[in-house]
Parts: sequence; C-alpha cells; structure tokens
Amino acid sequence: MTKLVVSNTFLRKRSMLWSDRIGENVDGMLRTIEQMPGVGSSLVPESIASEFGPQVLKAVVSPYEIIYEYCRDEDVVYVYDLLYGPNVH
Repeated sequence: MTKLVVSNTFLRKRSMLWSDRIGENVDGMLRTIEQMPGVGSSLVPESIASEFGPQVLKAVVSPYEIIYEYCRDEDVVYVYDLLYGPNVH
C-alpha cells in the first residue's frame, strides 16, 4: 500500500480549518490519494511547480487544494501543503 508522508505545514493548516465538513473532505481526499496516487491534476500554476517541483500534483477539496507528489519508485506520496484555492496563482 502507498505510504503517505505528510508535512508539518500541511498538518498545521489542516488543524486550522474553520469547517469540520471541509476537514472531513480533506481527510477523505487523503484516503483517495493513498489508494489512487495519480488522482490529482498536474495542471498547477508555475509558482507552485517552482516551489514544490515539476512533478507536483494538486487535488481539489473546494475551496482548498492539496499539493502533493507521488514517487512511483518508492510508492510514497509526499503531501506538501494545503492551499486556499482562490489564493493559488
């Protein structure tokens, strides 16, 4: 099974979500990513690719975006950040 490695930045932002429903949806998306790591989109702004690398993916949990990378050789997903969608440029 794919291993999830979650950054402290993601955990901090996840803990600050104002809605329990959104938090549950974020957690559900993490479970989906763990089961199907390629579910995310590679269509990310250049600023995100520059910060996290060219292989980064995003999974949308409106209005947030989970930023992660799947390393197929290791079968590991690195969850980097949880960004507020309207602020992603």
